[in-house]
Order: sequence, then C-alpha cells, then structure tokens
Amino acid sequence: MDQSAESMNTEESKKIEEIFRNSESHDELFDAFQIAVNIKFRDPEVFKILIANPVLSPDEIKMFTEKLINVIPEQTYNILMWTGKIFESHPNHYDHLEDAFNYYNRAISHQPESFMPYLRLLNLYNYEIDYPMNRKIIGTIENLASKVDQKSKVYYALSAHYKKCGNKDLEAEYLAMAEKETRRETQIL
Repeated sequence: MDQSAESMNTEESKKIEEIFRNSESHDELFDAFQIAVNIKFRDPEVFKILIANPVLSPDEIKMFTEKLINVIPEQTYNILMWTGKIFESHPNHYDHLEDAFNYYNRAISHQPESFMPYLRLLNLYNYEIDYPMNRKIIGTIENLASKVDQKSKVYYALSAHYKKCGNKDLEAEYLAMAEKETRRETQIL
C-alpha cells in the first residue's frame, strides 16, 4: 500500500472511531460501520466502542455483534465477551441479564478452556433476588468448569460464591478443589 492510501486509511479510521464514540445517530453509526467494513478496517478495540455506544438498542447491539463476528471471525471470543459485558452493565433489566448470560455462554462454547467467561457468568448471579437465571448460572459453571485450563480460578470463585450464600459445605468443597488445582497448575509451570 502506498503512503497516501495508508494515511487515508488512518484518517478514515480516526473518523470512524470518532463517530462510534460520539454519534447519537443510529443511521450515522450504521453508515460508519459499513464504511469500516468496506475499507477492511479490523481493529476490534474500535468496534468495541461502537458496541458500547449508549444510543444503541439491545437489538442493534446484537446486530452489530453478529456482523462483527462475520467480519472478523478470529475475534469471535473477544467480541462475545465484550457484548456480554455491555449487557452485564445493566443488571436491573432481567432481559439484559439473559442476554449477558447468552453471550458468555457462547464465549464458553467458542473457548471452553478460558476461565474468564465462567467468572463473568458468576458476576451475573443476583444474591438479593432468587432469579431462575441464578440456577442456570451455577449449573452452567459447575457442569462445564472441568473443561477450563485454570480450574483453580473458577473453583476459588465458586467457593467465594457459596460463602456469600452461607453454604459452608460447598464453600469448603470448592476451596479444597481450588487449592488442589492451584498445586497442579503451578507444577505444570
């Protein structure tokens, strides 16, 4: 690529980032997204700004997420995690809680060995209201935690969770599992 084309792409990229960051127009955001795709812009950090733009409705966030996964599939896990965090940041809306759960679950499906989506799922647990989602969260984590590379992190988090719930037996059980996994993980290093 010649220098003038490169500087044009840099200028265009900065303009796109500014629109993603500051625009309150749905049409302008969509147009900037289309331009970004057309010029083969692939910076996931700038696309995260778009997904986090507060003017977007939940459906628009989902739409852009799916389009991004198609445009930069090698960033699928990161995009799913970011979208989950966006929905997680609105814990007072049960629908957003479900959306966050679904995006973290998809991230687990994409990279089951990564501990982070399990920890993010546990952040969704509501200790004040007995949502049906709470059982789904714990069930998912307990059923899939064996696939995680760094199980100790998940087990420590589950131990802390059960401590908050007042379940001393499960707190102790997961603490013992976490300590055992920590010893195993440090031997591997």
